[in-house]
Amino acid sequence: MDAIAKKAGSRVSRSRPSSARANNAPQNMRARKTEAMILEMMPARTWMTCTSVSRLIRAADDRKTRSRLDRLARDGKIKCKAEQSSRGLVYMFCKLP
Repeated sequence: MDAIAKKAGSRVSRSRPSSARANNAPQNMRARKTEAMILEMMPARTWMTCTSVSRLIRAADDRKTRSRLDRLARDGKIKCKAEQSSRGLVYMFCKLP
C-alpha cells in the first residue's frame, strides 16, 4: 500500500507548471503565427474592428481573430477601446507605434 502511495506522490511532484505545458501543440503554434501576422499587417495608429483585421489577414473565422486580438491587447502590444454604434458595442483595436 505504501509503494502505491509513493508512486502517486512522485507523479504529482514531477508535474510541470501549466505555463510550460504544450508549447509545441499545433493549435498554439497556429495562434502565435496568427498573432505575428496581425502585428505585421496591421497599420500603426489606425483603429480597426475585429472584422476588418480578419479581412486584412485573410482569416476565415472572426472568433479566432477576436481571441488573438484580445491576447495581444492583454499583453500590451495593441490598444483596445469600445465604442457605441447603432448596432451596439463595437471593439476597436490599434497597433502601438
